[in-house]
Amino acid sequence: MKTGVPNPWLPTNWVVSETPIDADLPLVTIGVLNYNRREELRQTLDCLTKAIQYPNVEIIVVDNGSTDGSAEMVRAEFKDVTLIALEKNYATPARNFFYKQAKGKYVFSYDDDSFPATPSTITEAVRFLEQRSDIAAVSFFCYQPITGFAESGELQRFGFSGDPSSGYEGLFFVEGGMCIRKDAFSKIEGYDTDFIWGAEGADLTLQLYNRGMKTMYYPQIATLHMKSQRNRNNNTNIKYFTRNYLWTISKHFPIYIALPLSIFYILRKVLAMILHPDFISGYVAGIGQGLSGFMKQRKKTKKLSLRQVIGLKRWYLFLYRW
Repeated sequence: MKTGVPNPWLPTNWVVSETPIDADLPLVTIGVLNYNRREELRQTLDCLTKAIQYPNVEIIVVDNGSTDGSAEMVRAEFKDVTLIALEKNYATPARNFFYKQAKGKYVFSYDDDSFPATPSTITEAVRFLEQRSDIAAVSFFCYQPITGFAESGELQRFGFSGDPSSGYEGLFFVEGGMCIRKDAFSKIEGYDTDFIWGAEGADLTLQLYNRGMKTMYYPQIATLHMKSQRNRNNNTNIKYFTRNYLWTISKHFPIYIALPLSIFYILRKVLAMILHPDFISGYVAGIGQGLSGFMKQRKKTKKLSLRQVIGLKRWYLFLYRW
């Protein structure tokens, strides 16, 4: 039941659950990936260490070779946080390090500029997963409080089935706010080191789907994303997303499906170039790199069966979405 207690991290009409917390809830791991965002990371860790209401948690920060003093700040200010300080920037695949070290039954994944929306978020998510043993991973509603933009506000349109109260089954993986069972992650290859950044969630959900595991989007639980612009570049982001979706198609789909999917995907990007000429360089670079690495990706993993391809249903609408 929701109460009238205001949450300081959200608009005043958002509230915090006062349901009693079970002391015997399982250990969870919260992993945070950081690169040169010391102040944003400090805010995230302040939230995770001082405000969340969960009785059994470990926090792991993976720092991607930051040069701004991020690792030193964690060591000095957050003694109970486990720090994995890498010597270089492995980008998104560095998340593999905290998944490998995680001891929790569930692993929550956050960015250096995102964190749980309420003190009870972790508890509510664990209770949901404890009731849904058939679910391998769940993504949460992602909201930008500074801009007022709901990043994942329309994801339910691409679900295979479901409703707001029980969640939507589909290929959902919101990197800045999601949770996966540790035993499920151990059964897949993990983050592809070729992908660097962008569409890595599509690759992971297809790894799970290929092994018969389900992923969900559950909008009743929220993540706040402060959307720091540090280290962000629109053309670079477009390049990586375009390239990595082409690689995802090549990596997971049989050739007779991968070729038409790729052709239509490229045509969709050509239309995007016409509508958004400022980003032509990003689209062109992404298509070029995607095609040059296409055959390498085909050699990586077992392809989806025809039955699985048909079962994806509305995911194709997501692939070609506006």
